[in-house]
Amino acid sequence: MIESPSSAEYLVRQYGGPVSHAALDPSHSTFRTPAVDGLICYLLVRRYAVVQGDPICAPENKIRLADAFADYCAGKGWSILYTAATASMQTYARERGYASMEVASLLIADPRKDPEAGPRGRHLRQHLNHARRAGVTVREYQGEPDARLEAQAQAACEAWLSSRHGPQMYLGRPRLFSNRAGRRWFIAEQTGKVIGFLSMQQVGSIGCHNLINLVFSAPTAPLYTNELMIVTALRTLREESVDSVCLGVGPLQTMGRVEGCNAITEWLSRKLYRLFSTKLMHQHGKTVFWEKFRVTQKEPLYLLFQSPRIRLGELYALLRSFNFP
Repeated sequence: MIESPSSAEYLVRQYGGPVSHAALDPSHSTFRTPAVDGLICYLLVRRYAVVQGDPICAPENKIRLADAFADYCAGKGWSILYTAATASMQTYARERGYASMEVASLLIADPRKDPEAGPRGRHLRQHLNHARRAGVTVREYQGEPDARLEAQAQAACEAWLSSRHGPQMYLGRPRLFSNRAGRRWFIAEQTGKVIGFLSMQQVGSIGCHNLINLVFSAPTAPLYTNELMIVTALRTLREESVDSVCLGVGPLQTMGRVEGCNAITEWLSRKLYRLFSTKLMHQHGKTVFWEKFRVTQKEPLYLLFQSPRIRLGELYALLRSFNFP
């Protein structure tokens, strides 16, 4: 008897990684095969399938699912790119002749280490006190759904999105209260109005079970509202004796290890990475921001290109998958 496949929500909670929540966005496509209870989340850009993270399945089935996806794409005439792939997928890719580029780190913190404590936390304490003196309070949103609060949170999100300027890179539009299973929310308020939002997603494949996958505050929110939400979420996990939380993807300042492509491609890739990630987008600033919360572990994350002869089409598909204009 063949068992029915697990839902995407269950698979993300059980086997997901730092970007696996993209599989819950209806704008993304998913690949499944009857041979494996799992899925691969991807975006098709022209004839390139851009995969968001590792295959979402039990670790022992990753290779079989990735190979099935490769066969599927070959039948369609598509080439594959993986983003935010872990070291295990980099090994898989190397064995199959893919090119790989180390571009980011998986950032993990220990909530038991209070980021406000000691001399190291002095500047953070000053920032948090600024937000507290401005009347910002943070609480976990629990219990029965509150339509008024959720509408305020959505309005704050729209204001935040509208206030962003310059080139942006992101997986998709925030879906604040969709796919509620395995989610926790922390709300920042001032004078009874929602001004900030933090979301945690339950995931299972990165050595911890909690991922902070979204943090934002409205343009009118006092400075350091985001920091206050983060330390509140970390304190809540600490009180629950949780020993690890994933802070997401931390882009590198300069590209790390490159394998599987020629010297000219590597040189050009490093130049383009520095141009887009460091000079135009200031992506490394995200890593600097998260380090103030006592990052205790970093694991490499890679871009994987099925074709080691990387062309403009792959680069275009990669940028479009992150909604770069």
